[in-house]
Amino acid sequence: NPTMSHSSSSDSSSSDAPPATPLCIICNQAAVGVAPFSRCHMCSQHLSVDVANLFKLKEEVDDLLRAYSQESQDSQESQQSQESQESQGAAGAAGHAALLRHRKDAESLRRLALDIQQQLQEVNHKFDLVQQHIDSFRSRVTGQLLGVLEAVRVCERDLEDVSSYKQEVATAEAAGDMAELLRLVQSMHESLGDLEADFERSERLRRDQSDNEELQLRLLGQLERLVGICAGRSEEGDWSRETAVTATSDEIEAAQRMLEPMVFSHEVKLDRPVQWLAVSSDTSGYVGNRSGRVVPADSAGDRKKRRKPLPQPCIFASFLPNRKHLLVLSADGSQKLRCHCDIDWKQRICGLHCDRQLLFIAQPDAVTVTDLSGRAVRRVRPFIRDFGDIKGIGGNAASMFVSSGNKIAAFSKETWQMETVITLSQLPRADLRNLATHDNCMLVTEFKHDQVHRVSIDTQQLVASFPTQSSRLKQFVWPLDVAVDSRGRLFVSELWGHSVRAVAADDGSLLWTLGTSGESGSGDGRFNRPWGLAVVTGGPREQLVVADRGNMRLQVFSAS
Repeated sequence: NPTMSHSSSSDSSSSDAPPATPLCIICNQAAVGVAPFSRCHMCSQHLSVDVANLFKLKEEVDDLLRAYSQESQDSQESQQSQESQESQGAAGAAGHAALLRHRKDAESLRRLALDIQQQLQEVNHKFDLVQQHIDSFRSRVTGQLLGVLEAVRVCERDLEDVSSYKQEVATAEAAGDMAELLRLVQSMHESLGDLEADFERSERLRRDQSDNEELQLRLLGQLERLVGICAGRSEEGDWSRETAVTATSDEIEAAQRMLEPMVFSHEVKLDRPVQWLAVSSDTSGYVGNRSGRVVPADSAGDRKKRRKPLPQPCIFASFLPNRKHLLVLSADGSQKLRCHCDIDWKQRICGLHCDRQLLFIAQPDAVTVTDLSGRAVRRVRPFIRDFGDIKGIGGNAASMFVSSGNKIAAFSKETWQMETVITLSQLPRADLRNLATHDNCMLVTEFKHDQVHRVSIDTQQLVASFPTQSSRLKQFVWPLDVAVDSRGRLFVSELWGHSVRAVAADDGSLLWTLGTSGESGSGDGRFNRPWGLAVVTGGPREQLVVADRGNMRLQVFSAS
């Protein structure tokens, strides 16, 4: 077949032809390779230029990467670097210094990353621990409540059985069915033991729940406060700012520290009922003479070798009835002295306040200001219309406050002039007593209505009256004195409640209780008509001193 033969010959000649040589895209010369940048064929001349640019770029990248490398230079590289600096002059030295700075910054970043990673692990660990404690607390509370609920429901079913029994007995008696009546009575007689056991178990569980209810409510309240803090921060969107995280951490720690109860440390036995207390943290310049009286260190008439420095800090205490001197003693009770004050000892003492080395002694008609030896410095009288007898005293660094009725008079400690009179018009029949200060507010006891009022010093307005509906405390029982510690805890002595309440000074929420509310006692941590309070600072731990009047002693509690 001629056609087929011609076709086969054509195909054979085409396949035997040599392939066309690629040409350089720039100069049309024979190409020797593909350029790395353009991916086009190039001759040897143009290809070498492209390859040279590639290696130049590689060197630049290597220089940049070398700045962030953690690998140390060996001695040979250091020598080469030194020779290079000498050859390149000042510019080369500056470039090498910059390189070292980059390397140092890179190492700092890596260390920072490791620190943050470790911090993240610690935070996660803390949250895990918190979650475990919350889960455990939840299990205990819910388990106890479920146990009480089940016991109550069992008693409820028992009462329903008793009610059914009474109805069936009445029906049997009405029908004269003595056999049925006998069966019902015997059945109930056999069940009486179980009924009694059910009710005893229910009563025991409810009693245990009642004993733990105050603690549970307090812990749940603090948990709600912590959740509120976290929720508030989250809504504000401040978590990314270090200041906000720090503030939240501080608030959480402060809330946790408030919950830690004071623990009994020791007692100081006295020979008479003690009443009011005050603490001086600076007793320098005063000593006890050989007769046990507080005198200035530079006073004449005593042999210096027989003098003892005044304990620092020291506690001033008044007696009821008056003993014509104040007791001055150390917090541990090892040193006891007398302060013979220039006051009218025929009048009762309404309260004590101490600021640095000045002692303020409140009596119905005036406040006598003395030094620590009892020498009178000033008498301050509130010549105010409708201002009755002074009932209580307190103060801060700038002012002294005295209370009477529903009024509080403020006097400057610098000029001794009256600054203002605050009238609580919402409480026309109030009987205000002793007070303490916290966050530019006064916290004053109110005897008649068993409350503690929080009053703003700036606005001179009543802010709140404790306990509030959310305080988890129905009322105070004859609140007499108050004191505030550095953690923001307000201590309230309850004269006839025989206890000392610790509440949050800002909102009045109950934190914990010293003593057994409503029951007097003489053991450690028990009270019989507690009176004055004082917070002692300056030692390894803050201490709360309570005048346990009925037991004629001071009880000292230490912060945990």
